[in-house]
Amino acid sequence: MAGTEQKSRLRWAADVSMVMIAIAIVFLTLLHAPSGPSRGPEWADKAYHAIAFFVLVVPGALVHRWAFLWLIPTATVFGAAIEIAQPYFGRSREIEDLYADIAGILAGIIVGTLIRLWRTPL
Repeated sequence: MAGTEQKSRLRWAADVSMVMIAIAIVFLTLLHAPSGPSRGPEWADKAYHAIAFFVLVVPGALVHRWAFLWLIPTATVFGAAIEIAQPYFGRSREIEDLYADIAGILAGIIVGTLIRLWRTPL
C-alpha cells in the first residue's frame, strides 16, 4: 500500500509541476516583452524554447509510464497555441519556435523515459 501511495504522490507532484511550468512558459512567451537590444545570438531564442518545453515534459515522462501518448500531442498543441497567440501580445509568430518546442518535447520525453526505466527495476 505504501508503494502505491508514494507513486500517487509522485504523480501528483509531477502533474502540479508541469502545470506550474506551463504557466511560467505562458508568462515568459506572451506577457514578458523583450526590451532593449538583442539578448544574444539569434539561435538563443530557439534554445530557450527547446529548454522550456524539455523542462515541461520531463516530470511527466519520469512518472507516467505511457506519458509519450498524451504528452507529445498536448505539449505540441500548447506550443502551437502560444505561437498563434503571440501576435496579439506584441510578439512575433515563428514556425521555427514551434519546431524548437517539438525538439524540446521529444528530448524531454526520451530523457525522462530513460531515467524512469533506469530507476525502475524490471
